[in-house]
Amino acid sequence: MNSFLIKSLLVILVFSLGSCKNNSGKKTSETSQLKPEPTLLIDKVNGDFKAYKAKTPVKIDGYGKDAIWAGADWYGMNYIWMGEPVDSVDYHGKFKLAWDREYLYVLVEVVDDVLNPTLGNGKENYWKGDYVEVFIDEDKSGGNHQYNHQAFAYHVSTEGHAIDKNTLEETVFFDDHVKVKRSQAGNKYVWEMAIKLFDTSFDENATDNIPVEIVAQKSIGFSIAYGDNDGNNSRENFVGSKKTHGINNDEGYVNSDVFGSVLFVE
Repeated sequence: MNSFLIKSLLVILVFSLGSCKNNSGKKTSETSQLKPEPTLLIDKVNGDFKAYKAKTPVKIDGYGKDAIWAGADWYGMNYIWMGEPVDSVDYHGKFKLAWDREYLYVLVEVVDDVLNPTLGNGKENYWKGDYVEVFIDEDKSGGNHQYNHQAFAYHVSTEGHAIDKNTLEETVFFDDHVKVKRSQAGNKYVWEMAIKLFDTSFDENATDNIPVEIVAQKSIGFSIAYGDNDGNNSRENFVGSKKTHGINNDEGYVNSDVFGSVLFVE
C-alpha cells in the first residue's frame, strides 16, 4: 500500500513539473510577441525628418562613434530616382541626423559592391562617379538655385570635396561648407559630415561669410541621395531619401521646391 502510494505521488509530481515547464514556455513565447524588435530603418515618403541636438561637438572621423549617433534614428535612402531597382548587395543606404548651433551633422552608411572615384577624370565628371549629394535650402523658401545660392546641392565626392555650381555657371569646390571623412569596412562605407548653413546673402567672392546659427524648432529644406557608378563611366542609379524629387526625380539640382525637410529639435 505504501509502495503504491509513493509511486502515485511520483507520477503526480512528474506531471506537475512538466505542466509548469510548458506553461513557462508558453508565457515566454507570449512575452516575446508583446515585445517585437524595434524598427531599425525609418522610411519617409515625403522626406520630412528630425534632427536631435548634440550635447557635445561631434568628432568628424568617418566612424560615427559619438554619443548622439547611438540614440539617433536610421532613415532610409533607398527610393529609386534614376535607374533600375538594385539588389541590396549592390547598394543599400541609410543616414542619421544631428545638430548643434554651428552644424548640421549627417552620418551616412552605404553598402556598395563597387566604389568608383567621383573625380576619376576631373571636376567635369563630378556627378558620374560614386558620391553623396546633400540638398540644403536654409530658409526653406524654395525656388531655382542652379546658378545662385538660394540653396545648395553639395555633391560630396569620394575624395572629400563638396561640389556645386557658382554664379558663373562653373563647377567649383565648397569645401569650407562641408567637412567630411569616410571609412570603409568591406563593402560598407560610412560618410560623416558637418555642414554649415548659409542663407541667400552668401557671397562666393567674399571671405567673411557668416554661417546661420542653428536653433531648436528651425526647419530647413533638405534631401539626400547617393549616385552609384558600377564602373561604366556614368551614374547607373540615383537613390534618395524621399519618394519623388521633381520632374523625372532629377530636379533637385535646379529647384529646391522638391526638397524634403529637417526639423531641429532638442
